[in-house]
Amino acid sequence: MNFRKSELKDVTRILEIIEMAKVELKRMGLNQWQNGYPNIKSIENDIKKGISYVLEIQIDGKNKIVATIALSPEKEAPYSKIDGKWITCGDYTVIHRIAVDKDIKNQGIATKLLEFSQDVCLKNNIFSLRADTHENNEPMKRILEKQGFEYCGVIFLDREPDVGAKRIAFEKILRKKPVISEIRKKI
Repeated sequence: MNFRKSELKDVTRILEIIEMAKVELKRMGLNQWQNGYPNIKSIENDIKKGISYVLEIQIDGKNKIVATIALSPEKEAPYSKIDGKWITCGDYTVIHRIAVDKDIKNQGIATKLLEFSQDVCLKNNIFSLRADTHENNEPMKRILEKQGFEYCGVIFLDREPDVGAKRIAFEKILRKKPVISEIRKKI
């Protein structure tokens, strides 16, 4: 398993995985990602900003991208107007555009993506990880809750084509793992 920053050469594969997720969301009766977003422009922007990541695994001796995620450390307007309350009020990273290849679903890949997200945050001294999803996206809600995210309230999107779309918001407080030298000092 290899996590890495996405490159422009990965756009086609990332979009394939996003399209698989769109089909699954539609099958579940959700309007999330059904209006032309995410698209090539949003994926290319993520890569140019350095916030897009992929997970590769070896299949038949070759690395294959099987999942994608965007991790944005930027403050986001919809997150400042929550109908509810965030746990923290400091810096945070937001999970966006998380998707897994349909051929390897239910193998713990989404969990690995969330664990990787936490590691990225901690390496950058950010101790809050936030996410939002459609109120009826039960698989995403389950994985977030399983990973220790707490429901915080409702936000409304401010980007086309989903301006005004309701999303439920979650946050997880991250803790640095103590290093051995810190543990020894306490003994």
